Amino acid sequence: MVYGVALGPGDPELLTIKALRVLQESDVIFYPGSSFQGKKKSYLFPLLSYHNLESKELRGFYLDMSDDRTQAKEVYYSTAREIQELTNSGKKVSVVCEGDLSLYASFSYILKHLKDLGVSVELVPGVNSFSLGAAKHQIPLSLLNDKIGIVPRIKSMEEITKYFHQFDTLVLMKVKTSWQHFYQELAEQNWQFYYCERLGTNQEFITTDLHEISSREIPYFSLLIIKKNHIHD
Repeated sequence: MVYGVALGPGDPELLTIKALRVLQESDVIFYPGSSFQGKKKSYLFPLLSYHNLESKELRGFYLDMSDDRTQAKEVYYSTAREIQELTNSGKKVSVVCEGDLSLYASFSYILKHLKDLGVSVELVPGVNSFSLGAAKHQIPLSLLNDKIGIVPRIKSMEEITKYFHQFDTLVLMKVKTSWQHFYQELAEQNWQFYYCERLGTNQEFITTDLHEISSREIPYFSLLIIKKNHIHD
């Protein structure tokens, strides 16, 4: 059996009891990382270390930080084949991911390959980054009949305005790549802004003042919650 295990947004205590049990019972744990200009790093490795899982066999799979998906596709497939071989030899294998398994998670690509290879998989969901963001800012994402839109890589103010015809709250994911395209116009709007970056880590930063991040370098692990209206009475 292979387990897909979500570790949450960054706080090592924000994973489920089931997630921790599965990892503690695993023989091999695969974790994702990024590769940029020859340097490899993993956002999740410290979380595994925190829970004393370094005694397990830990295997990292690293993805190039590029819009060219060729290398990523090769890594997903080769990782799935590696997992298949381990399970065939009787090993209990887990694959971890940031946040939740079903939201922009690299695990979804590995899952498809595992299914194609006929490998049995069980998924353990986790806490989304925007759920932690709302908790940190102490705001509801929605109340009554509010609608929420989750949108990655918005590139213009026109897009945001269009989505606000349909939604009351927008969660903008992956804002790093497009921030400069709409920041100035966004700051002029009479909306409520809740910015979050590196949630749950010792580098966490949150603010409700867009001017505070006007010249800030936006990291990959960042998001912006925008609410069009004030909280209902």
